[in-house]
This record gives sequence, C-alpha cells and structure tokens, in this order.
Amino acid sequence: MTAVTPPLGERVELGGLYNVRDLGGYRGADGRRVRRGMLFRSSSLHRLQDEAAWEEFGARCVVDLRYDRERDAFPLPSFIRDGMHAPMLPNTWKSDPEAKEGPPEQFLSGVFHSMLELGQNSIREILGQLASADAYPTVFFCMAGKDRTGVLAAILLSLLGVDEPDIVADFELSGDEVVALVDYLRTREDFEDHPMMNQPERILRAPRGAMELFLAEVDVRYGGLPDYVRTLNVDDHTVEALQSILLEES
Repeated sequence: MTAVTPPLGERVELGGLYNVRDLGGYRGADGRRVRRGMLFRSSSLHRLQDEAAWEEFGARCVVDLRYDRERDAFPLPSFIRDGMHAPMLPNTWKSDPEAKEGPPEQFLSGVFHSMLELGQNSIREILGQLASADAYPTVFFCMAGKDRTGVLAAILLSLLGVDEPDIVADFELSGDEVVALVDYLRTREDFEDHPMMNQPERILRAPRGAMELFLAEVDVRYGGLPDYVRTLNVDDHTVEALQSILLEES
C-alpha cells in the first residue's frame, strides 16, 4: 500500500493546541522538498497541559518569540525545558495606533518590518542554533503563532529556497486558526496588554496581501529575505547547514 502524504499546511495535533503546523513538504532549493517532522510553528506552548503529548512530539529545540511580559504572564509548563528565548520585538515595543486603523495589509507589513529592524539579534541567534542537526525537531511560537512566528517562518523558508507564493500560502493558513483561538480564549486569558484580545478580526486574520506586501518591500529594500539575512553577518556556512539538514536529498 502506498503511504498517503499529508497535505501541505495540515494542522498538527499537539495536545489540542491551535495553529500547529509542520513546515515540511514545500519545494525548496534545487527542487528538493523541506523535510517533514523537523520544523514546526505553533501558537504559545504555555497552553499545553498534556505532558505525554509533549513527550511524544519530541521537540529538541523550543524557540519562544514572545515578549518578556507575555512570558511572565503565561509561563511555560515545567515539562517544557531548555527553551530558547528569542523575542522578535523588544518588551517596550508598541504598534502605531494610527496605522492600526488603516488597511490591515499595510499595518501588518509595517509590523513585520519592525521585526526585521528590532529582532536582528534574535534572528541571528535562532539561525545559529538551527544550523545544528541536534536542534531537531524544532518548534517556534509566539502567542497566536501568526505574526512573529510567521515572519520567522518566512525567513526560514526563504533560506531553504521556497518560493514566495508558498510562503504567502503558509502565512494565510493561520487566519481561521487564530480567530478560533481568540474566540476560545475570550473568557480564559485576559490581561491589560494582551496582544490578541484587543485586536479586531481584520488584523487577527492572516491576509495574504500582508505577507505579499512585506515580501515585495523586502525585495526592494534588501533584494529578498536571504539578502536581508546576510546583513546580519550570518555566513554562508550557516545557510548551507540549514539547507543540508532541512532539505531532502535530491
């Protein structure tokens, strides 16, 4: 019997968490596909209560992209150990309220650019960590698993040679998941500066136009995300290691 290949972007079951996906399966450099079961994106792992599910999941590297104030308000369960804290934005960062009233695509694209500008150290550290085969499987997350997680996913997939339309499609998959997550959390999580509870649905969703605009602007400013990464003094060896580990052999 021929094994059935899971569809791209299929939700991964991890103790009932929302917005968990395997980034494997996309076609990358030289036509090689991203390996499945290696690189996962997720909403915040602080909501995970099933230790057995976590042990079965088997992540060896956990990358927490949240602010300090989010980590303090929502700490990870004790069975998730050896996490790497690499915030994509500083604890003091605030979005532009005027921009937030405009088109969501432009607002979100602006936020994504802030991550490239303010998250350079974290991005550099993450890429260095993931250049080791010992780091896999890896899971990375923010609160909803959409924006900060989405930008890191875009960077990683770009370095693996995945085409922009596939990167956009992966980002868009978070929309329904995030809206469902926030509906679920309305009476379960609340604090004054919660990054999701105070956002309208048009921003909670993951409009493909936001990632398309962001990638187009990155192409103009840097020549693409791989060239942006070069501005961080990430050497070719690191990128080659990522491709060797995460792309199937031709």
